[in-house]
Amino acid sequence: MAKDINSAELCLNAIQSLQEQLKGARKTLINSETCIVNRSIMSSNLEYLKDNLPQTVEIAARIVAEEETIRTETEQKRTEILQNAGNQAQNMVNEATQKANQMVDQATQEANSLMDRANREASACIENAKAEAQHILQDAEKKAQELVEEENIVRRARVESEELRENAKADAANLHKNTLDYIDSLLAETDRKMSELINNIRLERSEIRNRR
Repeated sequence: MAKDINSAELCLNAIQSLQEQLKGARKTLINSETCIVNRSIMSSNLEYLKDNLPQTVEIAARIVAEEETIRTETEQKRTEILQNAGNQAQNMVNEATQKANQMVDQATQEANSLMDRANREASACIENAKAEAQHILQDAEKKAQELVEEENIVRRARVESEELRENAKADAANLHKNTLDYIDSLLAETDRKMSELINNIRLERSEIRNRR
């Protein structure tokens, strides 16, 4: 390569020498378009160009062709790298999408399961509370009726009956409050588990964004 460059430089030097000879030559008196030059220098430069210029041109053409080949191979390599990178990115997106869908499905199933359980237990507690309250009221009414039937203790029966009714109402109200508290605790547990699932999904999304 260095030899080829040197040959090209020598050809350029020869051309420059010819130009300088023509530029510095004296014009003839007969015709302004003709001039007097050094035949030896002109002949030497022309002979050098005759012997070396075709080879130099061929070398330059080969260098250009080699550069074009390198450029083409580089472009093909760049295209291949971009295509591989695109395929890898698409695979990562597909994998992340599949994993996210699985997490969403799992979270949905667990949430539905928790809600179903909470609804069943809440319904059972409400039914039990109603049954217990009804039993208490019936028992109070029965006892009150028994007391009323006793003529000698009518007043006492009325007082105890009223107390039993008030106690029954208080017990029913307390049972109702306890039932609501239990339902609230179930819903709070459900909310906590849902929050954990959502946090896990957010962490997974953050990990996916960091891998981009």
